Amino acid sequence: MRKHLAIFIGPAIEKILVGEKAVDGRFSRSRVLPFCAVAKNDIIYLKESAGDIVGQVVVDNVLYYENLNPKSIKILRREYGESLKTDDKFWQAKSKSRFATLVFLKKPERFLTPMKFKKKDRRPWLVID
Repeated sequence: MRKHLAIFIGPAIEKILVGEKAVDGRFSRSRVLPFCAVAKNDIIYLKESAGDIVGQVVVDNVLYYENLNPKSIKILRREYGESLKTDDKFWQAKSKSRFATLVFLKKPERFLTPMKFKKKDRRPWLVID
């Protein structure tokens, strides 16, 4: 079991913590984390961009996709769009992605006291152990 730090912008963390968002999708043009680095039962710490770690979730399942094209991205949107809780702007920004990691989430837990974590780079995902 590995531990990860995932950085989020906007309301995604709150949606995860209240159980509205069951899947986190990470799309990219190159093979970057968390692609092929996260597995079932791993723990993901939830960090707000420029903020604190406010909670955690457990990985229930993971799907990896590569060699994506606009057609396959449309299929992913149709199959997982509701669980991802994303909008048209997200899908437009990710339309040229070649890789995707879909992380199915369970057991969301909000921390009573947020944890500090000094991070000075712009990476949206870290493996921390």
